[in-house]
Amino acid sequence: MENTGKKVNSFVKEVIARLTGDDNEAVAQKVARKAMSALEGQVAALKGQLIDDEQGVEDAQETLANAIYPTETFRDNKAYCQGIVNAQEKLDAATETLDSTKESIAFFSKLLKENF
Repeated sequence: MENTGKKVNSFVKEVIARLTGDDNEAVAQKVARKAMSALEGQVAALKGQLIDDEQGVEDAQETLANAIYPTETFRDNKAYCQGIVNAQEKLDAATETLDSTKESIAFFSKLLKENF
């Protein structure tokens, strides 16, 4: 008989929770945990991407230096100049990618700090 009383009490608590909105708070807590996890995951992924982007800039800088200072004699002046232009464009693109990743990290980190 005591077991039945506990079941009824549990049932009543559940009904009251549904009527008073306690379930809404539980949903909100789950949503908050999920959102925080998503933002933390995004920041972690972007920090990994940041390392790759930094390496991309270093590689592009080296490519530009190699284009400007060839170690072999060249005959085609136009190709030499175009190689420099191409290398500079790659460096510019790599730098933009790096800057974008840094901005994204700052953005998502700010969201975390302000909301959690």
